[in-house]
Amino acid sequence: MRGRGSEPEGSFTVEPLEDPGPPPTPSDASIAAGIRRVANYFRAATLDMPPLDPAKQPPWASRTPNEFKAPMKWQPAEGGFGAVDNAYSMAPYLVMPDQALVISGRWPKARFANAVLWNRFMQTYDYAHRQVSLNRKQTKLERDGSFRIVIAHSDPGVPNWIDAEGRMSGLVFWRFQLPEGEIVTPVGKVVPLASLRMA
Repeated sequence: MRGRGSEPEGSFTVEPLEDPGPPPTPSDASIAAGIRRVANYFRAATLDMPPLDPAKQPPWASRTPNEFKAPMKWQPAEGGFGAVDNAYSMAPYLVMPDQALVISGRWPKARFANAVLWNRFMQTYDYAHRQVSLNRKQTKLERDGSFRIVIAHSDPGVPNWIDAEGRMSGLVFWRFQLPEGEIVTPVGKVVPLASLRMA
């Protein structure tokens, strides 16, 4: 494990005090219980999930399409599954098939930073087959060190394309892990898709 700044490096191992032995052999009952757990999880994370209460939105979550709020560190009082050493920003996007959302910004100094597309259940799009997120290392920067990320339904032929999968609306979620200093708020602008292909 690498130390941070003046912190020393160290390594750790974890092992049980007593050998737990092999897990029990699967049975009809244990397999049925596992299927129920999976079904319950997916139902709780989709159909049974209540709509977000606008009055309880975190201060970094925008309700205006394509318009981001200043990234802020998560606070325990906000609930959810955030980390207190991360900063976040989120906004819905709205992009028609013949449009693109161009997002300008600048990555801060951080251990990790990325932008990812989610559906309304905060589930990531098809990352196994499509480019639905970009992290700092994957992003091609402009000469001044800034970035320009493009969300569109088809490849516009420019760097930093994130595939909207034909979904005209969804969420853009930004995560900045252990950021240092001020984080520039990303700025989105909807443009005709054809204008990018001609550039």
